[in-house]
Amino acid sequence: MNLRLFVSVLIVLTFHFQMIGQDSIKTLQLVKELSGVTITVNTPEKQDQISQQYSRLDILKYQPQDVGAILQKVSGTTLKSYGGLGGMKTISVRGLGGQHTSVVLDGFVVNNAQNGQINLATIQTDNIENLSLTVGGRTNYLLPASAYTSGSILNVSTFENSFDTSAFQVRLNSKIGSFGELDHYLSVKGIKKNWMIGAYGKYRQANGKYPYSFQNGNSIINDVRSNNDFKDWYSGLNLAYQFSNKTIFRINYKNFGANQGLPGAVVFYNSFSNQRLSTLNNGLNLNLNTEIKRVDFRFFGSYQNDYTKYTDPSFLNSTGGLISRYSNQTTHFGSSFYKLIRYKYTFFGGIDSKYSELKFIDESNALPKRIHTTYLIGSTLNFSKFKSEIQLTGQNVLEDNQLGERALNQNEINPFILLENQEFGSWKLKLNVWYKSSFRMPAFNELYYNGIGNVKLKPEEANQFSFGFNFQPKVRKINLKVILNSYYTSVKNQILAIPTKNLFVWSMQNIGEVHTTGFEARIDLGFQLNEKNRLDLNGNYTFQQSLDFSDKTSPTYKNQVAYIPKHSGNASISYNRKNSGMVFSMFNSSLRYSLNENISSNIIDGFAIFDAGIYSKVNLSNKHDLRIQLTFKNLFNSSYAFVKYYVMPGRSFLISINYALR
Repeated sequence: MNLRLFVSVLIVLTFHFQMIGQDSIKTLQLVKELSGVTITVNTPEKQDQISQQYSRLDILKYQPQDVGAILQKVSGTTLKSYGGLGGMKTISVRGLGGQHTSVVLDGFVVNNAQNGQINLATIQTDNIENLSLTVGGRTNYLLPASAYTSGSILNVSTFENSFDTSAFQVRLNSKIGSFGELDHYLSVKGIKKNWMIGAYGKYRQANGKYPYSFQNGNSIINDVRSNNDFKDWYSGLNLAYQFSNKTIFRINYKNFGANQGLPGAVVFYNSFSNQRLSTLNNGLNLNLNTEIKRVDFRFFGSYQNDYTKYTDPSFLNSTGGLISRYSNQTTHFGSSFYKLIRYKYTFFGGIDSKYSELKFIDESNALPKRIHTTYLIGSTLNFSKFKSEIQLTGQNVLEDNQLGERALNQNEINPFILLENQEFGSWKLKLNVWYKSSFRMPAFNELYYNGIGNVKLKPEEANQFSFGFNFQPKVRKINLKVILNSYYTSVKNQILAIPTKNLFVWSMQNIGEVHTTGFEARIDLGFQLNEKNRLDLNGNYTFQQSLDFSDKTSPTYKNQVAYIPKHSGNASISYNRKNSGMVFSMFNSSLRYSLNENISSNIIDGFAIFDAGIYSKVNLSNKHDLRIQLTFKNLFNSSYAFVKYYVMPGRSFLISINYALR
């Protein structure tokens, strides 16, 4: 951060603290944020410009296979999906790579120092109570400080990790679908006095043999996807004790395992692939929420061990094949606090530290270790007509590699500034403007992996500017909300990862400088036809121009960055009568390029895909519910790809049965 920007932040901070002492400001009621609140996307009065939210009811309605599939419906995001069922999924938010999105699960940051980003296909949706994607600002006062260092935050709350009024609850989901898909999930949670205990498990499999049609030049390839099978499972145990209204202790253990084929790119005359990937992840989380002298505190610690095994029997070497095994361990601990003063001013902050170590078990080219410490301090102030928020995050990264050259240590300070008016007028008009800077270290694989890593890679530095407003016109018997956002993002030294041989072998490069200009429009429209019937229409559109400004002499100068379409959008219409209904949704993307050089041979065609579903819920008794749904994905059997040569499935079906004991 340059000196001019730092001085401006200090000036704003000074102004911020001076305004606290003004007695003329009216006392305003401030509602404290609680992570367990469920907010649905179908109640537009609870949405805002920088956060988009989905509840359990939305997830049941759309039947996404994983978190990556539901985020495809969020404006401002670009999904990269590598082959459908079981395939890797990552997102780009407002032109920033997947590593710029912090994934927070039940208050804990999901860490992966090895590749820097989380495969969203491994986060299932069966137990999600609430999911929100927040761009720029704060989503919860007591999240780890490291969550705020990214350009956006994906915050997920699950069924197993929340106290409820019911003494005993059960959820059971079973799904069967095309391409050999079987999916079973069971969760049990009990509460007695101040104790809560919950256990859950899930198993999923599919053969992934879907037919596809792919045009290569003047030729059309008709074939069946191979080496696309997978089996994955996860389980966990949660225990919590509530000492008082302000003090709760939690401990939970969870694991995840998968064994899958890695389908290669669909190349003319050669679609053979036999590489395999096995993963096994174990995690232990400890958490204490309490109040000390009217200040809310949170203390937490976690340990995560990720094991990965990659095999390539066809690799040409002296041993007749390649086996690569990795062990990535992360220890994360810290604390955060929140203080409310006179119902108009909040002061919050935190500190946490992560120790990460990656072992290349079958190789000796590197033994990287990293200590990454993050500091956060921030405040909000509510006036009668507007509110302001400011954050400062500091990052210190200490790098070590006992077997070779290491990356440079880093120290960074990044600000966030927000100004937002209180709702005014009969249309409840609300405007906001904000700025945020952030940076992200290259991941271990990007720096050290043999044949891919480049220890000279520079950290990415991002600056985001955004202006937006929303309003709710008064229309009789109609709920309407319109949200408009414009934004500009600048990234220096952007690291672009492109799959080469398959989903495990990549190519890493610093692009240099990328400028993104974007616009988002979201409309939510609800008609309460009568007591039993409701009709909802939702739509969003995103324009995103991400251009390479690295080198004026380069053929890619001012070309659209790879894999980011200029135009994308979603639309859905749902009708509900009592406990039954139907939903029809659409996702559309314009063409994108597989490389930064925008020539015809690099074009990935645009596409539109449609899904439809019909569901019914039966109340077996006061506490027993049964829900059945039939969903058709890619209803019109479109041939499309998010990533070049990684074709997606055609038309498919999914039957789901959900039982709940409330």
